[in-house]
Amino acid sequence: MTNYIFVDGLVKVYSGGVVALDDVSFSIDSGGIVGLVGPNGAGKTTLVKILATLIKPTRGSVEVLGFDVNSGYENVRKRISLVPQDACPELYLTPYEHVYWYLRSRGLPKGDAVRLAGESLEKVGLWDVRDRVCAKLSGGMRQRVLIASALAVPADIYFLDEPTVGLDPLARRGVWSVLREVSKNSLIFLTTHYMEEAEVLSDLLIMINRGRIIEMGNPLELLRKVKYRYKVVLEKFADISQIDVSFIETDEGKTIYVESDAELSKLLGFLVDRGLSFTVKSTSLEDLFIMRVKGCGDK
Repeated sequence: MTNYIFVDGLVKVYSGGVVALDDVSFSIDSGGIVGLVGPNGAGKTTLVKILATLIKPTRGSVEVLGFDVNSGYENVRKRISLVPQDACPELYLTPYEHVYWYLRSRGLPKGDAVRLAGESLEKVGLWDVRDRVCAKLSGGMRQRVLIASALAVPADIYFLDEPTVGLDPLARRGVWSVLREVSKNSLIFLTTHYMEEAEVLSDLLIMINRGRIIEMGNPLELLRKVKYRYKVVLEKFADISQIDVSFIETDEGKTIYVESDAELSKLLGFLVDRGLSFTVKSTSLEDLFIMRVKGCGDK
């Protein structure tokens, strides 16, 4: 089969000279789930919009399902489905009406639209509220209406731009189960700010920062790149000036990465002697991401 996605030397420059993507290259030749993570403004949504043929690249070669996104955009659009960032369902429609009419707008016959709308709403846990207007639904339920609409479409690629934002933990995991099932016969290209979500779901994970890919690979392979076994987290205002260590400021506080048990034992001794409180955790993919974005750790 033709590659699902082929990107070579992709550059996107917005008006005013703002560079959103800078020499991005990658290829995806099999189905499954591709996770895309990066800080706000890293270029995630721009990349999705180009792949989904919503905006044009400035330079570079971009093919989706074997078609150039510029000259073959009509062929691409027939075979993809999209949950855009910050989208909202039509509030005067019910979940069932929203999914049904979305399918009809994609050219599906009435009978197929009826069946697929029902199946999709059932999968995302909205069947019981299928006849309630979206205006009366919670934000999380409205988000699931969008997910149900996109996944109801028979497609080769599903582009989902932060689809689980606003979902509670149980609803999010329910969507994860649906995505895994759908990915058995297609490609899901998923952007997310939840590193746990990316780690759990992704067969291939792409980390992007300032418009460039900084890491790419299977989550387990990427995790092996973290040489540090532990991280020790102290409160932000902890005074560790007398300890010869480097640290990273994160949302958690001052984070010190430790490579070995012996190094950990020595560090904890210093912290206890100085009466500092701390927590010790195993490192994760999120730590690799933080190191790459902040420009520290092994390359």
